[in-house]
Amino acid sequence: MTDSSIFVKKEAERYHVHNDSVIHQYITRKTKASERDSKARRSLGNLYALYVLCKDYLNGNETGSTFTDLMANMKSMPFGAKLQNHPLDNRLNDEVRRQYGVSDNILPVQPADLGDGRKARKISVALLSEKGMNPKETAAYVVATIDKYIQIIDDNQTAYLNEIEAATTDKDIVNLVKKAFEYNSDARLFEIISFALLHLHFKQTQVTLTFKGVTKTENLCLYRTGRTNANDGGIDFVLKPLGEFFQVTETLDFKKYFLDFDKINRYQLSFVIKTDLNSDEVRNQISTNAHKTLDANLVEKYVSLFGNIYTLIELKNILDCVNESHELIVQLKEIIINCFKLEYGLLD
Repeated sequence: MTDSSIFVKKEAERYHVHNDSVIHQYITRKTKASERDSKARRSLGNLYALYVLCKDYLNGNETGSTFTDLMANMKSMPFGAKLQNHPLDNRLNDEVRRQYGVSDNILPVQPADLGDGRKARKISVALLSEKGMNPKETAAYVVATIDKYIQIIDDNQTAYLNEIEAATTDKDIVNLVKKAFEYNSDARLFEIISFALLHLHFKQTQVTLTFKGVTKTENLCLYRTGRTNANDGGIDFVLKPLGEFFQVTETLDFKKYFLDFDKINRYQLSFVIKTDLNSDEVRNQISTNAHKTLDANLVEKYVSLFGNIYTLIELKNILDCVNESHELIVQLKEIIINCFKLEYGLLD
């Protein structure tokens, strides 16, 4: 049994929540990212929506609260400052409906009528009462479990941040960077390390551009567009002044890539992929799998949208180059720390 399922199961026993209830199954699945070496992204929006609705119910607001108040409560939670309104609007309900095929009255987010025309929401008591469970106990289970989850991921992220901040030798810093290349490393860590390495790689290249008769020479500069769970339309990095877009991923499922292209109106994308395959092998595998289910002309159209592909092979080569310069290693460490703090809201 994994670490996440252990603490979720204990809380379920404590509050008499059935293991086969929708709420327990959902909480178990969404908290897998609490494991130190989990590949799961720590998507908090839907969990936080569920949390504030249950907390509101426990506080006696059984008729619900305004959308504005619930959203403010979500943003006040750890790592919640940049959350958007989608979970309370439809994303949480859509996920539960898709995963469990439940009727509308079981969906977590229910409309509420406060009598003044304001947009309001409340938790589904039917969801909390499923299989004869006590709704107050179930709501308390949700709150207690998510509190525990937040504490675990906070401890995990702090552990890595403390390690990288305390690293003083070039060897220690490089070894910590290499952790991101491990199969079960955290998805956000891999994105941050990828950005730091590619940022240093690109900044060593100069380009000369001429616009309206004016010639300008500058170094390439890679920027992050936001945090891992940002609503960024599928773009993780952008390379200026070339305007090259990057997406970071750990899957080779062709449907994921084609969806990314659709998100940005089929504009060309470059990818950073956590795989030991080389770029040609990645293209061939995606193309081969897509041809099994899609029209050949459509596949070729999507495959033509692939820009550059960077895999672990390129990232490790860049790290080897960085390792030749103490100054670059210091810069690498600084970039990682700053990105890490921004990612987890430690600069908010």
